[in-house]
Amino acid sequence: MANEVTTAAGSAGELVAAEIVSRLIIDAAYAEAVMPPLVRVADISADSTRTVEFPKWPLLNASDLTEAVDMSNTAVNTASTVVTADEAGIMITVTDLLLNGAGLGGLEPFAMELGKALANKIDVDILADAANFINSVGTSGQNMTEANFLSAIYALELGSAKGPFVAVLHPYQVSNLRSAIAATTGAVWGGPSTPARDLGSMGSLYGVDIVQSTNCASVNVNADRQGVMMPIGDSSGLAYVLKTGAKTEFQRDASMRATEIIVTAVYGQGCVNAAANGGVKIVTKHE
Repeated sequence: MANEVTTAAGSAGELVAAEIVSRLIIDAAYAEAVMPPLVRVADISADSTRTVEFPKWPLLNASDLTEAVDMSNTAVNTASTVVTADEAGIMITVTDLLLNGAGLGGLEPFAMELGKALANKIDVDILADAANFINSVGTSGQNMTEANFLSAIYALELGSAKGPFVAVLHPYQVSNLRSAIAATTGAVWGGPSTPARDLGSMGSLYGVDIVQSTNCASVNVNADRQGVMMPIGDSSGLAYVLKTGAKTEFQRDASMRATEIIVTAVYGQGCVNAAANGGVKIVTKHE
């Protein structure tokens, strides 16, 4: 019968294989995902909930006082955004004939690609939420320029965003930015420090780390790419909620003479602060 899980007695080797493949998938997923280390993260894996409420504090202002005159009360009305974790996953089917020819080692490339697929899904989802930022720089249909980059920095500074900042850009945006700077005989790239390379970093410009990702959203009917500049970590306007990391299961399909490899994760993401101090979207020409 199809889609029957094998018994424990008959699947010891399969369980070992599943454990190995699971580790490879998890390693690949964590290595390939660019966005989670850059945004606000809430790990609720040990909590009995799938939702996280991210509060947003209003900007408070102190004022001068007059001797012997009562102070007036300042109302503190906090807003919040709820992010809910949902399932995402991918399944492939590996035939017995393939495994008989390649052995257990033949599963490694499949595992790596499954991990990358999950990582890409996470990055795509997080980057898509940059569309909710109120502030935007760049011109539709026009190449990214150094002026766009500087405008994004200024928008964050004007909004009292807390640094350091990071820019996540599509490779085409990065290429245009390089060309724009090279045309003015500027240095590409500069800065006193080099950002972590495991984040896909391309360098630093005006003190802002630049991270390259092909997962930057295609917008305006594919006319443009949507990058983002934002504070890093807990000050970011984007958030990632982790409920369950990559989980791998094998399921035997005897009639097909194959094994299904199923990878799932439970996570959520959202724009929890759309104001200027949360981030700025950078929308410029699509390649």
